[in-house]
Amino acid sequence: MIKRMWNWFWGPAGVISTGVLLIAGFIGGILFWGGFHTVVEYTNEMEFCISCHEMADNIYPDYKASPHFMNASGVGATCADCHVPKEWFPKMVRKVQATKELYGHFTGKIDTPEKFEAHRAAMAQKVWAKMEANDSLECRNCHDETHMDFARQSPKASEQMQAGFSRGETCIDCHKGIAHRLPDMSSGFRKKFEDLQALAAAHGIDGEAAYPLSTIPFYASAAKEDEIGQFLAATRLTVLDDSRDMVRVSAEGWQQDGVEQVLYALRGHRIFDATVKKSAIDIIETHATETDPDTDLVWHQVSVEGWVSKDLLIEDVEPIWDYTREMYSASCGMCHSRPDPGHTLANQWIGVMKSMKRFITLDKEEYRILQKYLQLNAKDTGAAGHHD
Repeated sequence: MIKRMWNWFWGPAGVISTGVLLIAGFIGGILFWGGFHTVVEYTNEMEFCISCHEMADNIYPDYKASPHFMNASGVGATCADCHVPKEWFPKMVRKVQATKELYGHFTGKIDTPEKFEAHRAAMAQKVWAKMEANDSLECRNCHDETHMDFARQSPKASEQMQAGFSRGETCIDCHKGIAHRLPDMSSGFRKKFEDLQALAAAHGIDGEAAYPLSTIPFYASAAKEDEIGQFLAATRLTVLDDSRDMVRVSAEGWQQDGVEQVLYALRGHRIFDATVKKSAIDIIETHATETDPDTDLVWHQVSVEGWVSKDLLIEDVEPIWDYTREMYSASCGMCHSRPDPGHTLANQWIGVMKSMKRFITLDKEEYRILQKYLQLNAKDTGAAGHHD
């Protein structure tokens, strides 16, 4: 049997049949590959990308207003240039991943402008995370740092670009809004704050320490009639009496000579923990006095006691810092890469925050806790027990 098959295969009929099969397979492979490649390339065309109304109505107008659509040189970038890698394997991976987007289209998840805006932040974060993970591979379809003539860039742009490359940052760290309108990222950290409020209301205080979620007043007695000062968010409070609706607490800090109404978290650093009314300064107890060798300023190690409401206290400070870190990313990681808090001195962060205040949309409490977070993680505070 095997011998007969062998003889047929090497006989004239077998050779012709095998040749026909090989030629037919070769031609079929070319046709299949050509057809497959044509379909893949068609899905990279702008017309295909905006063929669904979700993209045409929401994304395309943003893109048309960007320099990737129209610029002085006349070199434009289409959707595929920014969202599909050139290399074959990464391109195929991206195409497979894109099939999941059909779910949103057919289920109507983002089929109205209102729905689209509600999901814009989440969708943007997914794209940013992917580009951070692959070192902005799509950006490198057109841009290559080895071919950048920094001398022809503006001095500020040249400085920032070279500094970013030296720190190992990737394109998307600084160019999130280059082709699409930036989403409102505040909903994420504000939802976390709402969760913290619910946690505080549900659990109360059972431990030895407590931390305010925001600036809260404290009183001379549990009657809550004689306010004598305020504790700022994330200030460590030692619980002295939690047997009533109000909690008696104490806070330790540093008081600068001549600035009696303010308690700072650390000596020599303007990190606010508490303020005391001028009429109640006598309640501040002094434990030690030191002179800062760098500035010759006199500092007093002090403590203050008072009564506070339980409804905005939690027992662990880390959830507050988690909330603040997300706020930091959402507020300061959109127009440029998020700076490492440890690159700046604690007192310098006050000026940096003031200079950037007009670019962020934080209320007073959010601004205060963000500044405190940055200062406690600054270059000269050793992170003060909190790490980014």
